[in-house]
Amino acid sequence: MAAGAYAALLSLMHTLEMIMLPSQQLLRIERVQIESLLEKVRSLQEFFEDYSHKCHEETAALGSRIVDMTRAADSVIDYHMLDQILSRYKGKEAQSSASFGEYIQSVTKEMEDLIETEVTRIQDQTTGASRPLRDFSPAGSARLAPKDHNTLVGSDKKLVDILDTLTGDQPNREIIAIVGMGGIGKTALAKNVYKNDYTVQYFHIRAWATVSQDYSAREIISEMLSEIDRSRQECVPGEDQFHGELYKRKQERDLSEYGLGDRLYKILFDRRYLIVMDDLWSIEAWEKIRAFLPDDCNGSRIIVTTRELNVARELGSCMSLEMDLLGDDQSWMLLRDKVFGKEGCPPELEELGKAIANKCRGLPLAVVAIGGLLAKSNRTREVLEDALENLNSIISSGDEGNCMEILKLSYNNLPIHLKPCFLYIAVSSKYRRAMLPELSWVLVGEGLIKPVRDRSLEEVAKEYIKDLIDRNLVVVHEFGRIGEIKLTGMHDFLGDLCMKQVEEEKFLSVVIDEHNLNISTAARPLGILREASQIRSTTRVYASRLVVWNGLEAVEPSSSAEEEITQLPFLRLCFLNRQNLSSLRRRFIDSIPFFWCLQSLIVTSSPGNPVVLPSEIWDLPQLRHIFANVVFLCDPIPPHYRHDGRDPHVLETLQTLVGVLDFRCGEEVYKRAPNVKILKVVYGPQYSPEQWDAIFGLPNLVHLHKLEVLKFHSMSPISLNHLSFPPSLKKLTLIGCHLPWKDMTTIVGYLPNLEELGLHDCEFEGRMWRLVDEEFLALKRLGIDESRLVHWKADRTHFPILEDLSLGSLNLEEFPEDFGELPTLRRIKVLYCGDSTNGWAEQVGEEQESLGNEDFQVIVIRRREDD
Repeated sequence: MAAGAYAALLSLMHTLEMIMLPSQQLLRIERVQIESLLEKVRSLQEFFEDYSHKCHEETAALGSRIVDMTRAADSVIDYHMLDQILSRYKGKEAQSSASFGEYIQSVTKEMEDLIETEVTRIQDQTTGASRPLRDFSPAGSARLAPKDHNTLVGSDKKLVDILDTLTGDQPNREIIAIVGMGGIGKTALAKNVYKNDYTVQYFHIRAWATVSQDYSAREIISEMLSEIDRSRQECVPGEDQFHGELYKRKQERDLSEYGLGDRLYKILFDRRYLIVMDDLWSIEAWEKIRAFLPDDCNGSRIIVTTRELNVARELGSCMSLEMDLLGDDQSWMLLRDKVFGKEGCPPELEELGKAIANKCRGLPLAVVAIGGLLAKSNRTREVLEDALENLNSIISSGDEGNCMEILKLSYNNLPIHLKPCFLYIAVSSKYRRAMLPELSWVLVGEGLIKPVRDRSLEEVAKEYIKDLIDRNLVVVHEFGRIGEIKLTGMHDFLGDLCMKQVEEEKFLSVVIDEHNLNISTAARPLGILREASQIRSTTRVYASRLVVWNGLEAVEPSSSAEEEITQLPFLRLCFLNRQNLSSLRRRFIDSIPFFWCLQSLIVTSSPGNPVVLPSEIWDLPQLRHIFANVVFLCDPIPPHYRHDGRDPHVLETLQTLVGVLDFRCGEEVYKRAPNVKILKVVYGPQYSPEQWDAIFGLPNLVHLHKLEVLKFHSMSPISLNHLSFPPSLKKLTLIGCHLPWKDMTTIVGYLPNLEELGLHDCEFEGRMWRLVDEEFLALKRLGIDESRLVHWKADRTHFPILEDLSLGSLNLEEFPEDFGELPTLRRIKVLYCGDSTNGWAEQVGEEQESLGNEDFQVIVIRRREDD
């Protein structure tokens, strides 16, 4: 329940901070009371951050009380603010409420009492304990693993690579880290290495120790000593003279941690040893053991298995192997051997068996777990059909390897600030994969991200997601062209585990309907979602019927999604797609002034029917992102035309404007949105060159001092003379622009931070691009296509750190010099170009290869003969 309480506190904190903004100055609230409550909320947050791992049971019990209290407070505050906002938009003055003030005082006092009693008691109990309790999670995963889960499938190459490193010429002690999610086969690989005949012969001493989450350094050292004793007795029966007394358990019980460590050090000293530390969760455990593992420059090695990529990095390991999920064929091979053994699978059951293996989604632990259960069954068609249909529930309820308990260890080990994000991603990924930027917006909108000074919430959210990726809990399904994370998801079994955890935490309510509209309340951990007005976000998913999921029961909503969406005053995120844009968008647009919490609006509409966003959109104090394929954005209302008497406030949080049609960058716009980072605009074909400055004010783009990404698509002729770019720009894409090549130097070439430039379908004047000194010094990626460029006069000094070059539909006759010697270049892609361009690219590739650049890629796609 601690994660649910922490999420609830975060949500309440965001609500309180929002109503304290200067933009809400006309709201009638007692700010001193709100500040006092906010102080208590932050204090409780810090308590859960510090103690949820140390005192799991106590914080869980306290969390249950906080969930109910915070949920009620959040709702009362929301509705009080809504009443005032409705009054204001009806032309009435907002009224304060004595009962509301009394309620805030009551909640504040209740939280204060909790802090003085329960929180203080838990803190004192932990401080007075003989040793800090690190975690109350189940025993380490190695102790829960299936007893015969040592079959190595799909890791033969990794086994060879590890053996090569173990017996390599490097004399210094080296560490090899095997990294991957729970149940992926790390321990099985390590055991195959440990027991390999060559390993046994090569090392004088071998020792294996299981670390786990709730570790004890003394027990780890003692386990190593016992393993050394056992392995030496196996190798040399009856040998007593080699420190035989060291291994007597009676004597070991009387020794301190340091005393045992000293004995271990003396045994290992000057001998080539192999130590395996299985299931390492933190760098602290390694730090407590490393001093007792001597480095005598004799080829000793240490193997570590861990679920945490960050742990492997902190080890400074010379070799880090990341385990992959099994392919379908490998999963079937493992399942077949487990279920049918040497007798083999009957042909009539093979198709069913492969379907079961595929449904395990490449997780060896799941394959072994279901295989162990089926091996004990009658193995008939009926049994296999039932297993296929109920695979997840069978594995969850079965005791073969305690599959879900092993996976749950990863959740238990998460710091409290990551648990709500993990649960939210798990539930959402059960229905669809998520783009990284969109997912970060959702996490921010759901109130699951704690602010960090001088960092945007989106930046913090992306760090949370990357942290979960490093912990092998979130999977990257797709990378971008330059290696950035684009598409994320989660393994099915982790999703199933989290659905159970969500129920326990009272964390999430979900509405799924046949119109691809999903409405969730992760930021408000409600027991049962019954009022649409309590919903914080609408998220697209794909399902066949309308249902509310809340962990307790499923109920059919009383009204349609179209009716509900216009009654969502606390909406923070809204996704509108083509299926629900007809009447829904009109009702939504008309209601925009009431969406005072709205942060992100994502719209998918047909290009010929753009959504028109009214001027009131600029008055939404929390607006962060507008993302659309095409949307028309009305100008802000000038101050002298405002009827409510308010000064226009600056949208400090507005970062993204994507898909804006005929964007006008007048003074009111760049002053109201000074922190825009991403701007993607498109202009229609009806404008003449002399209209650009008068209508659109594009030279004012230079005043967007935080702008990093600009995509400028013009269907009318426009010169770069009508544009002016801020020095902060990192990525620039120009489509359909009309420009002389010399403008590339005066307007673009000297941008100090420009890393990526794309020129597409631009009507360049002239056929020669001659670069001058000191241009494009930061450029890493360059793409040019559909231009009349013939002579490109440049050399590697003009693009000193270029990594990626893409050319499309060009017939170059003169090419940049020395590109074959450019040390940073990694790829050249040539698409539908002339023979001379193709030949130049291939020549550069040969020169790079001759210089030893084995990773260099040349991709040439030639025109078809009939083109």
